[in-house]
Amino acid sequence: MGLFSSLKTDRQNFDVSAANGQLSVDLTKFIIGSTPLGKEPWDGDSFAEHLEKNITLKSDQYGYELGVKNGKLDYAFFTIKDFKGIFIVKGKSLILSSRTTREVVISIFGEPYWTDTDNSEIILFYEFQESTTELQFEFPDGEHLEFITLMKGGILSKQEQRESYGVTKPWPPEERQ
Repeated sequence: MGLFSSLKTDRQNFDVSAANGQLSVDLTKFIIGSTPLGKEPWDGDSFAEHLEKNITLKSDQYGYELGVKNGKLDYAFFTIKDFKGIFIVKGKSLILSSRTTREVVISIFGEPYWTDTDNSEIILFYEFQESTTELQFEFPDGEHLEFITLMKGGILSKQEQRESYGVTKPWPPEERQ
């Protein structure tokens, strides 16, 4: 064991050389690469240097966009059909594709805090960490997963947005187990 191995850093072991094509995204610990959402990008993450100079990193080639706010990783947006990395849930790799249905997402993550249905588009909203972290699954055609968004201080954390989405549930939501 190394000197720092006993320290809790919220970092994941991560192969930096595979970063661009194999960005890892932990959807239950809210960690992108080795950087937890809401923390300064870790120097070992391939995106860290870019985010020092810019507030947004958009990689259409790899299907993701990352944003910082006040020097901390604020959000991650993933286009499922283009995403070349891996999603992790409870320590295990999870395959999500444009064939993933709403029922599959609910079977993995449980019932969402809120489901927005607008025309055929459906968005599942999950709230975590005392409602400071939001995970969204978007189904533009109502059936097939196309986008995932992970963000600090999510959309539904704002009263006017909850009203806009027609949210009728109490805020903040009860903490998930």
